[in-house]
Amino acid sequence: MVLLAALPDWLDPELLQWIILVVIAVLLYLMYVVIRFVQRVVLKVSLFLLLAGIGLSLWVQRTDLEDCARTCECSLYGQDVEVPWEQLPEDVRVRLGDGDVGCRDSLEVEA
Repeated sequence: MVLLAALPDWLDPELLQWIILVVIAVLLYLMYVVIRFVQRVVLKVSLFLLLAGIGLSLWVQRTDLEDCARTCECSLYGQDVEVPWEQLPEDVRVRLGDGDVGCRDSLEVEA
């Protein structure tokens, strides 16, 4: 049994990409603050590397989200995320005969 976390209705993959960009911008600002105002070299380097690592990991997750809705296989930091059917692009939405809904790409893989 695979448990999937579902995105809230208000949060689609495109909005999530913009949110990640804003968080990365805030991290860049914090990196500037660390370089400018922290005096101890070891602490400065440690904080800078920590913030750079978080920013890099967010950038990798953002690029993964670009293909998320097209492939219907979404994952954020190893956690599978289900995109609600209404938020999928129309060209990948499929209505099945029993009234159920699905994703064209995931159905082709299962077949």
